[in-house]
Amino acid sequence: MGLRFENQKLCDCYFVTTTFKDWENFGNIQGVYELLAESLDFYAIKYHVKIIGYVFMPSHIHLLLIINGEYLSGFMRDFKKYISQKSIKELGIHRNHIWKPRFDRVAVYTEKVFRTKLEYIHKNPVRANLVENMESWKWSSYGEYVGKGNGIIPVYKEWNW
Repeated sequence: MGLRFENQKLCDCYFVTTTFKDWENFGNIQGVYELLAESLDFYAIKYHVKIIGYVFMPSHIHLLLIINGEYLSGFMRDFKKYISQKSIKELGIHRNHIWKPRFDRVAVYTEKVFRTKLEYIHKNPVRANLVENMESWKWSSYGEYVGKGNGIIPVYKEWNW
């Protein structure tokens, strides 16, 4: 899976963004967010990933993950491949590719960057005018942090710096 910054040192915490091809709003298709959640949960278990934060947006997703950096590319490859295959079979999305071929990652080394990225994830639906407040966006980890979680994806909140 292609990376924009190949030479970035491997670490254990990453802010990851991946985008649907041509910034198409596949998230607006009924069932896509459910498939994203199913795939993310499955591959998080398979790759021993701790999900700190996530948001599913109509055209892209953001993740804050604790993962052995050597496995990040494989995790993203399998996650995106599963969505591509299932979207054709279950949702009838007939496109050659639904994802941009790469993903972006930022290695998170400091608490300040960590908190900034988590806040960015949670505010994304508000900034995009999808909802008026962060609690209203179902497809985000924000609810898990304020005690109003929907349990869609298990979130690891026992992190500390």
